[in-house]
Amino acid sequence: MKKVDYFSIIQKYIPADTLAYRLYIPHVVQVTARALKITQRLELSKDQQQFIESAGMLHDIGICKVHDPYLGCEGELPYLAHMTAGRDILIAEGLPQHARIAANHTGTGITKEIIHKQELPLLEEDFVPETVEEEIISYADLFYTKVPDYLWVERTIEEVRKGREKFGIDDVKKFDEWVRRFEG
Repeated sequence: MKKVDYFSIIQKYIPADTLAYRLYIPHVVQVTARALKITQRLELSKDQQQFIESAGMLHDIGICKVHDPYLGCEGELPYLAHMTAGRDILIAEGLPQHARIAANHTGTGITKEIIHKQELPLLEEDFVPETVEEEIISYADLFYTKVPDYLWVERTIEEVRKGREKFGIDDVKKFDEWVRRFEG
């Protein structure tokens, strides 16, 4: 597997002298570090670990297209659309597998039925982690935020589980399944 120069890609879309960059880098480093610990625990291949590293660092690249002044994001899209914006960016960068991670890192998943029912600002398609790599990064992402006041705070498993309750029992069950698989 060819090594991806993810810092060049990040800096192409999120300038290093911006608030967005100062929030983005710690977040993706924390997510990636947790994801890599899981890959080692699961004894995934070196190629899978290398992929998780680069995909973890790029999973939120779509924030450069959203409007969220609190996070220093000056784009036009609603925050939730950072998933599809990230997918589009990573496809354009020639990274289709990474693009799937960007699109599908939605907690335990957002189905087209949920998008339709809740009128979410997304295309009506399923955004559900399917591969082990997608699941690991989605899981790791649940523990960290880009919100400035909580940037360096790691949520506990119980805090994440409590936060998932608002999405229903199936979401909590999926999270609990991931805890069993990924925390050993």
